[in-house]
Amino acid sequence: MAMIRPTELTAGVCVGLLGRRVRGPHWTGRQLSWVDTTRAGTGAAGPSEPEAHEAGGPGGQLGGSLQLGRMTPLGPRHVATLVLDGRVTGAVPADGGWVIGGDPAFLRRDGRVVGLDLPPCTGIWCDPAGRLWLDTGHALHRVDLGGRVLSVLDGPTDALAWSPDTRTMYRVCDGGLVAHEFDLANGTTGAARPLVSSARGVAVDVDGFAWVAGGNTVRRVDHTGVAYTIVRLADATAVGCCFAGSTLLITTAGGEVHACEPGTTGAPSVRWMGLPGRGRTDAPAFP
Repeated sequence: MAMIRPTELTAGVCVGLLGRRVRGPHWTGRQLSWVDTTRAGTGAAGPSEPEAHEAGGPGGQLGGSLQLGRMTPLGPRHVATLVLDGRVTGAVPADGGWVIGGDPAFLRRDGRVVGLDLPPCTGIWCDPAGRLWLDTGHALHRVDLGGRVLSVLDGPTDALAWSPDTRTMYRVCDGGLVAHEFDLANGTTGAARPLVSSARGVAVDVDGFAWVAGGNTVRRVDHTGVAYTIVRLADATAVGCCFAGSTLLITTAGGEVHACEPGTTGAPSVRWMGLPGRGRTDAPAFP
């Protein structure tokens, strides 16, 4: 059997995503959003803070910001900044605003914050049906559209992504990247297949290939884990990736973002389909 020789690409530093510690970019097809987890009111994280925040423990930074932007022919362009209180680990686009991970809350487009009755989380994602998935550090939870929270898988989860046909859920965990059989209608997972032994983040393109961040590379792998493309970063460790149209945005351990044009595209992020809860404001009940 002939060996596949991967195509090699290089990612350069992307200056359009403002922030000292950028995490979790999302592209809705029109708007780009990401979080800056730098402690509010400080110029930079302290020497030990990046590790504390990534672990999501009590020592994690408090405060941060949601950054908004758009894609232009010259790359991402920053548009607005919304400063947040509390612990910020990510943000998922929603109708009328964003769900903020960390101490979960719903941030409306007018800047009003509505607390959500959800467990504190170190990671937050949205599946193709518009349901939230939360990592609490010891288990992965699914939040049904009716508001019920269920524990689905044990152990920490660093990243989630779904195949275009919705039949596969890609999960980055202690075992690297694994592919779970996935039932979209019920939000349940089946048998898992190991794909890559070491990984930090994952995205999926429109052709169903997984892009796996880890070390100083992002690798495009098929359903067996064979790499077809390798994107290399100079002097940076890739911890996550996201497609914004034809641009692959790569977040790094240092908090900066690298980007490249890999010759394929990714589908826009799915919006959360739930409703904000009655929290610290008079907003409608959840859901």
